[in-house]
Amino acid sequence: MAGPPPSEASGASFLYFGYGSNLDGARLREHCASARLVSIARLEGYRLAFSVESRNTWLGGVGDMQRAPGDEIWGALWVIAAEDARVLDEHMGLFRDPPVYQHTTVEVTTPAGDVVRCRSYTAVTPDAAGFLPSPGYLDVVVQGARALGLPEAYIARLAAMPHNGRAGGGAH
Repeated sequence: MAGPPPSEASGASFLYFGYGSNLDGARLREHCASARLVSIARLEGYRLAFSVESRNTWLGGVGDMQRAPGDEIWGALWVIAAEDARVLDEHMGLFRDPPVYQHTTVEVTTPAGDVVRCRSYTAVTPDAAGFLPSPGYLDVVVQGARALGLPEAYIARLAAMPHNGRAGGGAH
């Protein structure tokens, strides 16, 4: 499937690629009740980075995508109803001052080989040095990756990432 994502203005649902804490379907549905898993998917040419700091919730770095030739991010391809678009944007910090994330359109590939154009989010002002994530944040990402059945090698990479040792709770 290729082409632009469906327009939210038309009332259609849209496709969303989640790759950080939004790998966890239960967490995502707390904000976007309509979210339904379509497939797992791979974003080529990017790496998972922690270039945004969550000072109040996770107490450490949170996920961002950064261009990295030869690397990849595995995630979840969700279909979300248009009426949940603003709630997802709020959850991702688009309306904060300054905004945390911004919309981006990416093309991901499903295990079946379908190329899908969808929405995702990237940091507005990524910190080049990055931040270590908290153990709690990494645990949510790893558990979400396992629940989705992401490739074992990718899960092992996630599980081996260094953390900051802080007790970030990730309150919903």
